Amino acid sequence: MTAKQNYLKLNLATIKYNFAVLIWLSFAISLTNFMSFPVFSCTNILVSKGASVDGSVSITYTADSAGFFPQLSIFPAKDHKPDAVIIIPENEYHAEIKIKQAAHTYQVLGVIWEPGSSHGDHFPRQGCINEFQLAIAETTFGGHDDLVNPKAAINYPMLITFALQRAKTAREAIKIMIDLVDEYGYSDVGESISIADKNEAWVFEIVGAGVRELSKGNNAVWVAKRIPDGEISAHANQARIGEIPETKDPDNCFYSDNIKKFAVEQKLYDPNSGKPFRFDDVYGKIDAKSKRVCESRVWSIFNRAAPSQKLSPDYHRGKENATPYSWSIKPDKKLSVADIMALMRDNYENTDFDMTKGIDAGNYGTPRRWRPLYWKVKDDDNEYAWERPISTQQTGFSIVTQSRANLPDHIGGILWYGVDDSFLTCYFPLYCGITELPKSFAIGSIREFSWDSAWWVTNLLSNYANLKYSIITPDIIKVQKELETKFFNLQKPVEKTAAEIYKTNPELSKQYLTDYSVAQAELVAARWKKLAVDTFTKHNDGYVRTTEGKYPNEASAYPEEWLKRVLNEKPTNFKLPKEKTPNIDRDYFEKSTRKILEEEFDKLKEQNIEKSKFINKTITELKLNNFEIFFAEKNLINDLENNAYDKQKSKNEIKKLIDKINSQTKTNNYVKIAVFRFNNEKYDDKELEIIKRILNTFIKTQQIK
Repeated sequence: MTAKQNYLKLNLATIKYNFAVLIWLSFAISLTNFMSFPVFSCTNILVSKGASVDGSVSITYTADSAGFFPQLSIFPAKDHKPDAVIIIPENEYHAEIKIKQAAHTYQVLGVIWEPGSSHGDHFPRQGCINEFQLAIAETTFGGHDDLVNPKAAINYPMLITFALQRAKTAREAIKIMIDLVDEYGYSDVGESISIADKNEAWVFEIVGAGVRELSKGNNAVWVAKRIPDGEISAHANQARIGEIPETKDPDNCFYSDNIKKFAVEQKLYDPNSGKPFRFDDVYGKIDAKSKRVCESRVWSIFNRAAPSQKLSPDYHRGKENATPYSWSIKPDKKLSVADIMALMRDNYENTDFDMTKGIDAGNYGTPRRWRPLYWKVKDDDNEYAWERPISTQQTGFSIVTQSRANLPDHIGGILWYGVDDSFLTCYFPLYCGITELPKSFAIGSIREFSWDSAWWVTNLLSNYANLKYSIITPDIIKVQKELETKFFNLQKPVEKTAAEIYKTNPELSKQYLTDYSVAQAELVAARWKKLAVDTFTKHNDGYVRTTEGKYPNEASAYPEEWLKRVLNEKPTNFKLPKEKTPNIDRDYFEKSTRKILEEEFDKLKEQNIEKSKFINKTITELKLNNFEIFFAEKNLINDLENNAYDKQKSKNEIKKLIDKINSQTKTNNYVKIAVFRFNNEKYDDKELEIIKRILNTFIKTQQIK
């Protein structure tokens, strides 16, 4: 995405050449463990017109990096004076640079990254879609460190935003970006830029040409390639354009004149090697790490969109001589906006790399892996990497765009917008010609939490859900689906109404879509705020409150798979000692005890005792003594039921117990009754066992030896 190792390696004086870039990097400068390529996880999916169910051309974008705080913004259309310029301040690498402003700039819907610190008219800002349905997004692949040129003026947010302000089509946007770089130089690292208009989708990949004075035609190396109609493509922080045609083809693939010559000069490519020239291999600096965390996402997108192709995971697992994934594929079925959103919410579910499974997912199947992405453990020479999904916790915002040629621009172009984690966010429609913004998504700061900021509320809920992911997220997904389904169902009638209004009053049609867009965004903000409160109230202290507002006696159970892993690691730590447990109800012996007490009660000399009270008190005392008088082990139950009980043995044992008791001067009444019963031989096997237990209880409680 933005902050990268190779930029941070430059002296801070390098960064001063562009104040916008300094702000742009400010959140990430504290990150010190960068690898040789970006550790961010931006992902773009490109869907051509013929691959969508309604003829839309769509691109997606996840703007991913810790600390990114987007504020929705409209960069309004504007006329400029003939001498208007955008000033890039002087620094130790270059004098002040004046970029000529266009006579007229188009309206752009996008984000401001850093509130209150913008430079000039545009930065640090990044556009997403303009009033003519042109949409642009990016992912950073970094490339070789020494290709960054601090003497140049244009970084990638400028490149994107200027193109959106000055172009109506993808091909125009590419030409504008090329012209800007030719005149003012490219100051950034390697970028893959997705561009979509009403008819086509393109990828424009660009790298710098190293530290040098600006020279037209030599300020960058670039290639542009179209997505074939009926197919989809994707890129995720790794260059994706491979072999290029020997002859430029303006309709499908064209490139800078220096694309091979510069690579040979820099010893990045040997024309005598016998290997084909591939832009991604030469300029993308591909290795096992980048394949693992970048191409895995491309594989998953292709695999889900076209499961019939059964794409091998070998390439993204870094297997030697594995075939790179094709530039584009034809999906098994045409994709709807909802289908594209589902691809954006991928955590490798139901694959060998499923991040919701295994010990690394924790006890509640959380598909989030906290940074650092790469890690080692003591006394192990191996290096490891967490899986890196499309949906990730550090997303600032994500989008799915629609551009449609069969509708007026302000109706056909939509920015489906969501903040934070794409899996748990709720996308809502913002039509490209709106003139007002939903306040909840246009305010706030990364420095301070606010309930008024939809970004913070969404982030709060996602973070809380990550604590008990499998338990909490179903409640969030339920509301997400409810709202997004509503938006999809309303889309046709809303657009039909807007089109009818447009026939007589174009401005009122724009206002209608503005009001609708703002209302749906604020609805999401309000529902998410309520959902956050409801979720915290429901899932409190490990318990799950019922719909009646009650708390159950037990917290929600841990998944059995995780419990087995705990026992595997600590087999004895949590083990309880085995105790005798009842195999039948207490009634089995308690009824016999009551029968003995009732039938022998009249033999007691103490006739002043009330019979029922005596019996209940006796039963209670015997239970309190807790010598399992009313319980029996399974083998004893079987013996009693099968007439295999050793009656004579028990009779002999009871006689010995009576002899012990008779040596005492005082005997409890219930003991006397038991002795009466035994001496009169009015018992069955079950009652004989009860008599023995009563006498044993008395001996133990009286400590008779």
